[in-house]
Amino acid sequence: MNIEQRLAESIRSFSLDAPAGAVPLNVDLDVVLTVFAHTVCAALRRRLPGYATTTPDILQRRFLQTSGEILNHGHELTVRLNRRAYSPVLRQADLPTVTVPWWGNRRLTHQFA
Repeated sequence: MNIEQRLAESIRSFSLDAPAGAVPLNVDLDVVLTVFAHTVCAALRRRLPGYATTTPDILQRRFLQTSGEILNHGHELTVRLNRRAYSPVLRQADLPTVTVPWWGNRRLTHQFA
């Protein structure tokens, strides 16, 4: 049941039932990126208070479509998100500061405008 529910979420949220290309390589890439996006959404919803069972399409509408800007401070990148109705939930979330190895070990932080 859980596998079927996650597959239905992927189809609804990421259009998994309509791959972008007829070439098998493109279809494989679409599936891999969909699984990756679903995993990122699952990790995000575990950190958001009250959103542990939310579907990816709701996360996308409420949080991931938030506009903002990326600031480069040399060895640190800061994502500054604009205010929205759900900003208090993001402020309460346990969002870590991470070091990204493939960006030359730069730190990635976040702020709210």
